Amino acid sequence: MERNIINDLGSLALATRLKNLSERLARDVAQIYKESAFDFEPRWFTLFYALKDGDELPLTELSVMLQQTHPAVNQVANVLVKKGFIEERKDESDQRKRLLKLSEKGLNLAAQMEPLWAKIKAANDELLKESNNDLLTNLEAVEKALDAKSMKERVKSQ
Repeated sequence: MERNIINDLGSLALATRLKNLSERLARDVAQIYKESAFDFEPRWFTLFYALKDGDELPLTELSVMLQQTHPAVNQVANVLVKKGFIEERKDESDQRKRLLKLSEKGLNLAAQMEPLWAKIKAANDELLKESNNDLLTNLEAVEKALDAKSMKERVKSQ
């Protein structure tokens, strides 16, 4: 059997292991989208989904909602605007504020993708159940612990 250094490293490779898991799941979902003939990428999902009900939201609020940096959300928004899935406009009271909402094309795509998202959710739920652990609760606890004390602070206090 080949050596798995990531497993050998245990918690020292926590970030790498989470990143690898994320990439593995995203790769499979990307293939599902492709096989379903949707021009859609997993990295667009959270921003797209946040707007699927037709709400117009400021980019700054979206970045807080999605717990992502402003530049990261802005980058995805730019792609979705270019693809015609999102419309943007400046806030009349504050021209620095960028407001986003799904275009008609985006709303139509969201409606078409809803059944597939339901299947993906069911598959995720099944996967989490098979793990015999409450991964989502554990992840939330780790996130809250990092909110209280960053990894940088933890390393410095050692």
